[in-house]
Amino acid sequence: MAEKNMTQVQALEIAVAEMANEEAKAILEGMIEKRKAPRKPRVNKEAEAFRAELVEILREAEEPMTNAALAAELAVKPQKIANNIRVLEKAGVVLRHRGEKASDKDTFTLA
Repeated sequence: MAEKNMTQVQALEIAVAEMANEEAKAILEGMIEKRKAPRKPRVNKEAEAFRAELVEILREAEEPMTNAALAAELAVKPQKIANNIRVLEKAGVVLRHRGEKASDKDTFTLA
C-alpha cells in the first residue's frame, strides 16, 4: 500500500523508476525539476500598505495606543489590527507595552 503522506515529487520519482517509455520518463523528470525549484515568496501589497498606514498613525500619536483605539481610527476590526501589529512587532517596528495588571490592555508605540 502506498504512503499516505507522499508528496508529488515522491510520486513522480516512483513513476519515473517504474516507467519504460523514455519520452514519458523525460517529461516526468522535467516535472520533478519544476517542483523542486525554489519559489519566490509573494508579497501582499495590500497588507504592506495597511501596515504602513498603522505605522503612520502610531508616528502621529502622542501617547501609546491600544488595538481598539487603532481599530476605531481605521474603522476596521480589532483582529485585523492585532494580526498586523504582531507582524510589525516581529519585524522590530512596533513595541508592545504590557499593562501592569492582567486586565490592562497592551499598548503600542514605534520602536
